[in-house]
Amino acid sequence: MQTSLLVAFQGCEPSDPVRASIAREFERLETHDHRITSGRVTVIAPSDHHRNGAGFQIHILLTLPPHENIVVCRSPSDDGRHAHAEVAVKDAFAAARRQLDDLRRKH
Repeated sequence: MQTSLLVAFQGCEPSDPVRASIAREFERLETHDHRITSGRVTVIAPSDHHRNGAGFQIHILLTLPPHENIVVCRSPSDDGRHAHAEVAVKDAFAAARRQLDDLRRKH
């Protein structure tokens, strides 16, 4: 990767375990597709105003040459798994791998 991974937290304090989980998943993603030139991950905490779907949202933006972007926005699942940020991170990165696979098949 040409630029360092950027991780942001919204609505919650930054968490070292979540940041470490993101770093592990991103390293795995880079071995899956070495063309990634930049990455940004945003962890959004559940809002107190929502009654249903209360869980973490994970947004991932990946940039690949020449001008390809992969955008993953994983909202909380109805089964409550995304109440834990690490689970939400794993689900979001799995979706990113699927999108990279789809992009590779197109080209």
